[in-house]
Amino acid sequence: MKKITFLLFIFCATQVFSQNMSTLKASALRDANAACKATLDQDFKTLLTYTHPNILKAAGGAEVMEEFLKSTFAEMNAGGFKFEIAETKSVSDIVKEQGEYRCYVENYNVMRMKDKRIISTSYMIGFYNETTKKWTFVEAKEMKNTGSVAMYFPDFKTSMKIPENTMEMKDIKKE
Repeated sequence: MKKITFLLFIFCATQVFSQNMSTLKASALRDANAACKATLDQDFKTLLTYTHPNILKAAGGAEVMEEFLKSTFAEMNAGGFKFEIAETKSVSDIVKEQGEYRCYVENYNVMRMKDKRIISTSYMIGFYNETTKKWTFVEAKEMKNTGSVAMYFPDFKTSMKIPENTMEMKDIKKE
């Protein structure tokens, strides 16, 4: 009887854990898609709610970052830049490292710059905030030792094997 009870306990614990991981993965996809939509819509206030607080703090706060993004995108738009597609393709398995849930998401982007089309696959590291039940993201390539934001995460370590970004530029043919 004790063995059966123990096996039932293990089974139930495994089920709860896998359901929790499935729920976390679904919420990571939801939040990554919301960040992509905010990028397409140039809704920087919303986009910044999905940006890791360490990045916002380093930039001087959400308001400062929002103004920077507005002016940068206005300048790029004036030069013929346009996001055509920004979407999340996949979410990695969720891991718990250094006391927090993490994952990485694969984003697919298509941008137009005058007579060029830029097609890229990029990766973001997601950090789950258990209090707000929300994911925030940081560009994975910037979290490497040589990345520009690595210093804002001084003790960051991960066992996740995050793929490298890819980018392809194509001429847009005139019709």
